[in-house]
Amino acid sequence: MPIALAAIVIFVMTCRPDPSVIRAAVMGGVGLLGVSLSRRRSGPAALGAAILLLLVIDPWLARSYGFALSSLATAGLLFFARPWGAWFARGLPQRLHWLGEAIAIPVAAQAMCAPVIVLLQGSVSVVAVPANMLAAPLVAPATLAGVVTVLVSPFGSTVSWLPSWVAGLPAWGIAWIAHACARVPFGMLPWPDGTTGAVLLALLTLVLLLCGRWLAQSVRRSPWLAGGLVAVLVASCAPTLHAGWPPTGWVYVACDVGQGDGGAIATTPGHAVVIDTGPDPEHIDACLDRLGVQVLDAIVLTHFHADHVGGLEGALDGRRAREIFVTPVTLGDSGSGDAEPAEAPMVQRVAAQHRIPLRTLATGDTLAWGDVRAQVLWPSRTIRAGSVQNNASIVLDLRSHGLRFFLTGDIEREAAAAVRRELVRLPSGPPFDVLKVAHHGSSNEDDELVKMIHAPVAVISVGKDNDYGHPAPRTLSLLRDSGSTVLRTDRWGDVAVLGQHGQVRVSTQR
Repeated sequence: MPIALAAIVIFVMTCRPDPSVIRAAVMGGVGLLGVSLSRRRSGPAALGAAILLLLVIDPWLARSYGFALSSLATAGLLFFARPWGAWFARGLPQRLHWLGEAIAIPVAAQAMCAPVIVLLQGSVSVVAVPANMLAAPLVAPATLAGVVTVLVSPFGSTVSWLPSWVAGLPAWGIAWIAHACARVPFGMLPWPDGTTGAVLLALLTLVLLLCGRWLAQSVRRSPWLAGGLVAVLVASCAPTLHAGWPPTGWVYVACDVGQGDGGAIATTPGHAVVIDTGPDPEHIDACLDRLGVQVLDAIVLTHFHADHVGGLEGALDGRRAREIFVTPVTLGDSGSGDAEPAEAPMVQRVAAQHRIPLRTLATGDTLAWGDVRAQVLWPSRTIRAGSVQNNASIVLDLRSHGLRFFLTGDIEREAAAAVRRELVRLPSGPPFDVLKVAHHGSSNEDDELVKMIHAPVAVISVGKDNDYGHPAPRTLSLLRDSGSTVLRTDRWGDVAVLGQHGQVRVSTQR
């Protein structure tokens, strides 16, 4: 106990006594007091005193999520770690009884913190407990070696290189565990966000705490019934699959066009606005046939890459289009960026053959088709960094049936940063209801833009087993961390977004 407290003091001195460091140190000290064998009963009183003292020093902590999470995690350790550890140990072999408390500590902290976490991200993690268990043995060596590195750093790199390497290895291990667990399928389950979701999860946690023993006994008595209830719960979390296609009341459909982008926004019965046409005429034609689209109020081609405009003839097969909107940037990506891509002349030729007006869009333009409204957020200039055409993509802030869509084309980091600045200027800023993820979920995303959009539904149009590695694991982790439920055309086929009065729902073709 004295050694641990001394380590906390050194931690504060090393990291400087900032408010977050002081809070972590106080809660760590309370946690040590509570879980020690001789002072368990002093823990709750110490926690209450620590909370009151910190609030007196800084009353604004009452509005801090970090403070709430620290307090709840410490309370979980004080009240539940030891009894739950003993309960877990009873189910383990004698030589593994020590694992009981190792399991109970992250479970207790997660149970107490989960309702507050829901307020932040609108999802429930099912991998947090095993991730924390795997990372826990690495925290102490990383922290202690890091402190030693700071203490010996004034003596030069010759002395500090060894402890820095010792600290770096477990830190790398913690990062690897975090990234690996973030990529686990269904590692984050969608959950109602806001106060409703927090209260609902708190009530569910309370039910499990009070009735957990009875539930465990019921499962042992009726395993088939318990399995059926779990199957119903899992099915209820999956995207709704309608018996027929398209689902009634669809607002937006991301078509399964392979490795490319193609989709439709419903305007009036039988009418739609097509946003990109994918690489293959047959795929977009089949998708629009399935949707019963006969008239195209407009076609928006975000940029002149084949995977977005190659299917243009298919969209026009047996349908009439009133106008085609394109990016004003026709520069290609080869060499210095002066080559005109082959797809721009193709689009011009097809538009001329079908006698369809061809117009360009730029930042600030507004569009309207019936009740559908759209504001153009990009492009406003040519960006020669990265892919010129990707960064020239038309980006739309589109509203329909009470839902707000953020349609991104293939913008990369450079254009995304500019779009982020445009969003800040809007009278009605984020969040959005639906994000069409840029560039098939590539890793070249602007993290801050994705977090700003904060859409509960993220749709990725991507081809199965593509050679690009799309969608990138990093992007999937970013979307999950932003509270988005990710739907991919390579797994689900056509993805439909339904909504009315601002309530977003999804349905998939398969």
